[in-house]
Amino acid sequence: MAGARRRVGVALLVVLVAFAGIALGVRSLWHAAQTVVRADGCDFGSYSLDTEQAAIASEVTGVVLRRRLPARAAVLTIGAALQESKLRNLPVGEGDRDSVGILQQRPSQGWGTAEQISDVRYATGKFLDAVVKVADWQHDSLAAVVQTVQISADGAAYARHEAEATAITDALMGTAPAGVSCHFGEPSKVATANQLIEAVQLDLPVSAPKASAKTVTVPGAGWATAAWFVCNADRLGIDSVAYSGKRWSRTKGWKAHGAAPTTEVSATLA
Repeated sequence: MAGARRRVGVALLVVLVAFAGIALGVRSLWHAAQTVVRADGCDFGSYSLDTEQAAIASEVTGVVLRRRLPARAAVLTIGAALQESKLRNLPVGEGDRDSVGILQQRPSQGWGTAEQISDVRYATGKFLDAVVKVADWQHDSLAAVVQTVQISADGAAYARHEAEATAITDALMGTAPAGVSCHFGEPSKVATANQLIEAVQLDLPVSAPKASAKTVTVPGAGWATAAWFVCNADRLGIDSVAYSGKRWSRTKGWKAHGAAPTTEVSATLA
């Protein structure tokens, strides 16, 4: 009888171990599936963009920062671009009629040549030139201001993008610390430290970035610069960004990091 009980106990133990193994296996498969299924992209709170869209959004915000305009200017531009092009730089032939670029501006309507409008910084600047002439542009609704500039067939459509544009702007302007996190596979190309310095100086009003091997540091910079590095990490081959007690990496996102500097932002290439 004791032997029978022992055999039953062993059988139950085998069954429990088997179930535990299955559970662990399923959990491992689930995590692996999430890794495979999860597309490359950037998360701004509950909103997501792909890495190309995020880089474009960072260019837009860079123009706003260079002009020392309030964050509302970035919200209006990004909101308009989400509606017009889904934040993509549309080439000739892909927009409506002769529309080009992130805002579907038309050469025939005086926005510039197709080549000029295809430059995100140029297109953003021309849009902002028109925005600041709109009465009460800083306080009126996104739909009302953008429709005044764009003269779209359905101006109400811009309103749906206000919350998303605000979340993106808060991250890129540095209002929301560590507000954007991008995830992507190992980069196929990596910029040099000098190329990274040229890129960040082209977009942002930063001064005197320094290069040391594969790391670029920007003295006096803050969360807006950190966000720019993260949003451009895929195209430039940036592996990690550190600032103010936090470190971002393409595989782990933002994590606490005691060695992260507080007086400068650092970006390390892959």
